[in-house]
Amino acid sequence: MALIISLGKIDLSLLKDEFGKIQTDEIIITEERINHIKMRHPEDYSLFNIYGAICVKDPDYIIKDGKHDGTIFMVKKLEDTNLNVVVRIALETDDKGIMNSVMTFYRIRERNLIKLIRKNSSLTGKDALLYKKE
Repeated sequence: MALIISLGKIDLSLLKDEFGKIQTDEIIITEERINHIKMRHPEDYSLFNIYGAICVKDPDYIIKDGKHDGTIFMVKKLEDTNLNVVVRIALETDDKGIMNSVMTFYRIRERNLIKLIRKNSSLTGKDALLYKKE
């Protein structure tokens, strides 16, 4: 059986207007996705260990992915960079028992964060910024 680690719970009220009913508020990461981050984003893996859970529990931005159904970007701003956690949300229409899960994690510059919001808003035809911490 593959290792599954819980990162905590997400605030579903931030997502319900866009996605409707979501199966669970728990968010997990699998061993396979941890290995993906280690291999594809090795310089960011230590940041994931420190900030991964807080990124999903207390994001500064939540952006809808315009290319992939049920996928969001949860961004946490730090003093020198931004951290982006890509999460697949377990929608009501998905198979039962599916969990909200981290797909990947990496740093994102401020200008690329702005581009990410703009690009996904263009893809969805409406504002892709689902939440911004005030």
